[in-house]
Amino acid sequence: MILLMGGTTESLTIADFLTQQQRPFILSVVSQYGAELAHEHAAVVSEQALDAEQLPQFLRQKKITLVIDATHPFAKVASENTIAATKMVGIPYVRFEREQVAEAGQDLRFVDDLEQAYAILKQLDGTVYLSTGSKTVGDYIAALGIERIHVRVLPVTRVFEKLTALGLRAEQIDGIRGPFTTELNVELFKRVNACAVVTKESGRQGGIQEKVAACAALNIPCIIIKRPAVDYPAVVKTIPELATTLAQL
Repeated sequence: MILLMGGTTESLTIADFLTQQQRPFILSVVSQYGAELAHEHAAVVSEQALDAEQLPQFLRQKKITLVIDATHPFAKVASENTIAATKMVGIPYVRFEREQVAEAGQDLRFVDDLEQAYAILKQLDGTVYLSTGSKTVGDYIAALGIERIHVRVLPVTRVFEKLTALGLRAEQIDGIRGPFTTELNVELFKRVNACAVVTKESGRQGGIQEKVAACAALNIPCIIIKRPAVDYPAVVKTIPELATTLAQL
């Protein structure tokens, strides 16, 4: 039995591939939205969040023989916990990693953390368009002031409740699900007169190219939070690479 750690578009593609290959697998997700998508692509879905102590027990209980980690590039703790658990149980681990598609330029600025992002944004005047999810919105509000913040998030009730609790007004929130074209990004960024866009180094599936292109069209900086470094034991970046790896195991 394979455990596929999901939560990304790629994990759904991998699930379809494993189904075609008639390889039994469990697709693990941690959000209600992720579960809704997962059930469309997998016969067996685990909706529980597994911590460092629970994961080894889960691997043994479900007789897992291989873990494919297709979690989000910023899910560092989840990946590190999974790597440690596979080592403890003694089974192979494979990371399915999104390709990095952007390179630094005049209007494209990579930063290591939020503090570096704040330093750049404090030198600018106007609205900051956040497309980094809801988790760190409160940090940006504390650093820059709530009037400067505009966010784009999934249209999920719990997210709206969190943003409202932080004090954001409806006109400061774009609740919309991607994918986003360059043209749509241009309209969204222009509509709020954004002075800069902040995103994560989430790769092609995260729509980073379209965000960068939109920023270039509007001549505003695109600030990209670098993905955290993780020492993955094994990495593949395409389905053919994954197929080759699985054939060797």
